[in-house]
Amino acid sequence: MNCNDVRTRKKTGMAALALTTLAVLILNVGAGLPLHAQTKKVNAIDEVSGGGYKAVTTTDGSGSLPAKITLPANSTSMTFAIYGGSKTKGRCAGPCITVNGGGNYNDADGVGSASNLNMQADQSISGIQAPVAAFIAGVFESGPPSGPAPATLDFNTIGTNFSSLSPVLQQVFFIGDGLTGDGSGDVQLFFVPSGAKFLYLGIPDACGYNGSPSCYGDNSGDFVISYAISTQSGTPLIDKFSPLKGKVGSSVKIWGYNVLTATAVSFNSVAAKFTVESTFIDAVVPSGATTGPIQVTTPNGTAQSKTVFTVSP
Repeated sequence: MNCNDVRTRKKTGMAALALTTLAVLILNVGAGLPLHAQTKKVNAIDEVSGGGYKAVTTTDGSGSLPAKITLPANSTSMTFAIYGGSKTKGRCAGPCITVNGGGNYNDADGVGSASNLNMQADQSISGIQAPVAAFIAGVFESGPPSGPAPATLDFNTIGTNFSSLSPVLQQVFFIGDGLTGDGSGDVQLFFVPSGAKFLYLGIPDACGYNGSPSCYGDNSGDFVISYAISTQSGTPLIDKFSPLKGKVGSSVKIWGYNVLTATAVSFNSVAAKFTVESTFIDAVVPSGATTGPIQVTTPNGTAQSKTVFTVSP
């Protein structure tokens, strides 16, 4: 991702966005955006290979456990999109982190960091190789890690511009900004492996960028991740919306499962204009709306919020 060009994919109007995915969006903490039910903070010190363990597994004891997302049953796929973060420095007009005490600052794709990461497997979690370092990475788990580590994915060979990826359980994989290019290109599709119950998100790191997970002590910065989930059933579900009240013409963001194929949105049965973003729906409170639930309609049904939206005078 180019730190001077933060963005998210979207489709406007009443048409559906053809994404049946779990999507993740990095929100700008520095702009004061609130944490919602479907957001997680990922710190630069979060050891991605510590996913599923009770304590960090770094050789020097540095770092912290990665952010954890509990997946609904039968989750199918994921997309990611970068929108912001909290630290800006040097080349970055947007969110960046450092993993060498400020010597380099890089974006979520690892652009700006040192090159040629070779983080080795750690206990039951695989290693990862890539042409850059300090990027956002993930690992799926079905429970506490066990057994031998799966094969290490080499993104020097795979590339970071892949259109889709199918990691297995306990296999660390590159996420970056979720686009085929650095801050541009198509949205990448990540398939959720069978049996996955959790997704852990963090940063891969090693002393000298080569060896076992370590040297998180000089890392700083963070990202906040907002995500939407699709499941095998495709049945939509509204998880949260924000704000909880507003005037006609105001914007309301809607998060949920299987909502990114929305064909209609209404406020207490009054049709609204809306935009489908990478991980949420941005709807406009319509004229004539009254206090009541929000409805989202997709080809697989209609979801209604459990919480009412209050229309302010």
